[in-house]
Amino acid sequence: MRTGLRTEIILSISLLLAAALLFAGFLLIKLTEHNLLEQQRAHAARSMQLVTGGIDEPAHAAGLDRTPGISAASLNRLQTMLGKQTDIIAWRLLDTKLQVLASTAYETFDEFTPVSPSVMEPGDLYEEIVYESYRLFFNSEAQSYIDLSTALWVGNEAYGLLQIRFSLETLHQRVQQAQRLTLIYVIVYGLVLALFAVYLLNRNVVKPVRQLQEATTTVAVGNLTPVMVSSGPGEIHDLAASFNQMVAALTASRAETEEHIASLEEINLALARARDDLVRSEKLATVGHLAAGMAHEIGNPLGAVVGYLNILKDDLSDDSRDLVERSLAETGRIDRLIRELLEYSAPVDRQTDSFCPITLLRETVELLRHQGQLDDVEIDDQCAGDDCQVNMDRGRLMQVWINLLLNAQDAMHGKGRVELVSKREGQEISISIHDNGGGIDAEVASRIFEPFFTTKAPGSGYGLGLAVCQRIIDENGGSIEVKSEVGRGACFTVTLACG
Repeated sequence: MRTGLRTEIILSISLLLAAALLFAGFLLIKLTEHNLLEQQRAHAARSMQLVTGGIDEPAHAAGLDRTPGISAASLNRLQTMLGKQTDIIAWRLLDTKLQVLASTAYETFDEFTPVSPSVMEPGDLYEEIVYESYRLFFNSEAQSYIDLSTALWVGNEAYGLLQIRFSLETLHQRVQQAQRLTLIYVIVYGLVLALFAVYLLNRNVVKPVRQLQEATTTVAVGNLTPVMVSSGPGEIHDLAASFNQMVAALTASRAETEEHIASLEEINLALARARDDLVRSEKLATVGHLAAGMAHEIGNPLGAVVGYLNILKDDLSDDSRDLVERSLAETGRIDRLIRELLEYSAPVDRQTDSFCPITLLRETVELLRHQGQLDDVEIDDQCAGDDCQVNMDRGRLMQVWINLLLNAQDAMHGKGRVELVSKREGQEISISIHDNGGGIDAEVASRIFEPFFTTKAPGSGYGLGLAVCQRIIDENGGSIEVKSEVGRGACFTVTLACG
């Protein structure tokens, strides 16, 4: 598992701070220890000078049995002076042959290092230091001390040797106390610095970087929103500026791509329309050739047959006359098919009029009611905007209304409810005819305007009604479409341009 940026930086800063503070602290302790040790050495040297200064010169009279060469008064005074020193561990007085004349030990101690007075000069101090540096927080059983040795002189002749051992435990105690204080200082000051560093780090680095990270995530999911960084160093602001430039470039690229996509969609739509027009034109050409051939090859013989049947009908009995009338009805169907084919393939030009399509729709409803076509159909007229005028053949638009209304009646099996709704948008008006029949499934709806496509029973239709309606509306710059769901009826919408 990878750690975060803030954790990495905090750990690095903490380690660096701890190392720097500990180094500085122990360097300070080392310097302090050195100074204290020098002070202890100077103190011991002064004490040695005072002690040797208090010893009288040896008596020239013979017979000092206890301390040859040193008076008893000097020895007593020496013991008194050394006993008052709290930092003295032990001392001893030797003659020139290194025989101990007097000694006192205030603690258990290791033996002095023997020093011959003959190798010394007057006033010399022989020094030996036993000291453990950096005992830190632990007490050591080994003693730390300074041994000072000096020769006792009378004139130019040494007559004795004085050795004194000074304790350095006080120095150790002071150094250990300084170590503890330094550690506390390092911990407290390090925590303060670490907290302040965390605050600055969070404010100047982590927070801006997280803002950039969140902005990058939003860009990854498609939300091209610029990032606003209110704090942080110059590099963070430069990075945010570069990020915003990238977002602006992506936004411009997206807009350009969307324009290209929209352009391609328009081109595809135009190509689809062109393809449909081409297919429709091919169908029209085929139907036109078929209709022209049928009109010529079937129309004339059919007309003769109809005439012969009418003549024959007057000369036959009632039973035979019924067969002739049925024959005339079937030939009438053939005649209507030929006329629809001719009208679809080669519609005649008619003079255009300016009229209201809603008013014409209402007139068409009344016409069909007078003919008994819509007796069981409830018409819910919700149309508005009678001020719209269209320029087209009035009879052709009525043919469209008749076809749509009768199809709605057939879809409801002769009984139901039809809603008439209009909507005006700018220079266009849309008029919808919505029935509550069984509806049309998607596959049928996609082919419902194709010529000769019908869902009616054989003999009930030829599949040219809606194709003719679409042809009429298209020729006048409008459109017709169907929306339907199975079980919820069908809605045919005609859109026309207002003149």
